Amino acid sequence: MKKRHTSLPPSLNALRVFEAASRNLSFTLAAEELNVTQSAVSRQIKQLEAHLGITLFIRQHRALTLTNEGKSLADLLTRQFSELNSHIDQLKHQDDNTLRLNVAMSLAVRWLIPRLHSFKEQQPDIDIVLSSIIGNTSDEVSLTSDEYDIAIYNYEDKPQGRFHSTFLRNELLAPVYSALIAPEAKQLTLEQALCFPLLHPTKDRSDWRNWLAQSGIRFSHQDNGLTFDTLDMALTSCMAGQGIAMTDLLLVVSELEKGFLQLPHPVTIIEGPWRYAYVCQNKNTITRTFITWLEEQVALEREQFEKLANNKGWQIQTASI
Repeated sequence: MKKRHTSLPPSLNALRVFEAASRNLSFTLAAEELNVTQSAVSRQIKQLEAHLGITLFIRQHRALTLTNEGKSLADLLTRQFSELNSHIDQLKHQDDNTLRLNVAMSLAVRWLIPRLHSFKEQQPDIDIVLSSIIGNTSDEVSLTSDEYDIAIYNYEDKPQGRFHSTFLRNELLAPVYSALIAPEAKQLTLEQALCFPLLHPTKDRSDWRNWLAQSGIRFSHQDNGLTFDTLDMALTSCMAGQGIAMTDLLLVVSELEKGFLQLPHPVTIIEGPWRYAYVCQNKNTITRTFITWLEEQVALEREQFEKLANNKGWQIQTASI
């Protein structure tokens, strides 16, 4: 009988150990995750490297770096282990009507939750468990977690390479303010608005810097505003009249239509560096139904915003929205 899979190591556990070590970039953290000793992890990695005849890690003082070969193998293993785990989970819960969502905090609070009732009206038998992703980069998203069917997250430049992510939409950035800070003014000019405290949705304050730079504006005032962990917190502060916030306008279309939030004049809307994408870990009828609904909602919101932008005469500095 012809032997198959002859390139695989004698113990597949070594691949599992390597995958954990590559994800954590730490033998110690991998050992904690797998409930083994650090020396056991180190031994398994050395045996795997010897069997494969390649170096997987560059070992530095108190640091690990993947070689190109190590990264290629790690990306493949993470995808394959996730798919295998998902398939086994599906087999165990074939009759389960629960949809587990893991969603970026601001998107969940400002956009998804207000719309979930329409999905429930269409699919009343599907139970939804929603958890939030707290953080501003995909590096902080635990996409390797087994506790979701679909994750919707935001990323800068490019999504995580280890997972098959589907692009959902761009963000459109512009400053907004609440009528509470100028109750007698019909509309603030941009110069007037920039005199109020700036509300920053990220700790590095990059959103405001990007918008000012792309809009060709030199900010000469002292930035004595507030900095938050999430866009949702910055918008809550803005709605309370505490300053002017830089925001993704597609999260506040309803507030803009109702006049709760306004854009100063004149103002340029730019396409920000952040994107939204989703990862589907369990592919079944329930997840396919939700993804269809999700993409329809994004398209409707985009159409609604286009109409509002045309009516208001807003300038959009992007090829498409």
